[in-house]
Amino acid sequence: MKKIMILILITLGLNATEINWLESYTKASEIAKAENKPMLVFINRPDCGACNVMKEITFTDKSIYPYINEHFVPVSLNIDKNDAPKSLQAEMTPTFHFVKYDGTKIRETLVGGKTGKFYLNILKEAVSAYK
Repeated sequence: MKKIMILILITLGLNATEINWLESYTKASEIAKAENKPMLVFINRPDCGACNVMKEITFTDKSIYPYINEHFVPVSLNIDKNDAPKSLQAEMTPTFHFVKYDGTKIRETLVGGKTGKFYLNILKEAVSAYK
């Protein structure tokens, strides 16, 4: 029984250190409208080095992932195939859009990998602009 409890606690701990990414723009938009939150649209591709740095380092930063989960509806989309509107498609990865549920931008689009501290400031600017 102890082993099961430890395994559950470890699993819960691992899940608590991740961003709750959605993989559908349409679904994220519905949730953003219902929860009155901005959307963080992360356009990426599997072979993108900067995208992987964002996933493995920046998005696992203890100051980043809780902030994103609390203040945004995060959606991760493959650049080659996704359901985002044409105005939010990208030519480069990683691309980050900060938008309302209807696709209206709340801050300028950000392109390229970023460090945790820099990215957190951008996230806070987007939340402030949304209010």
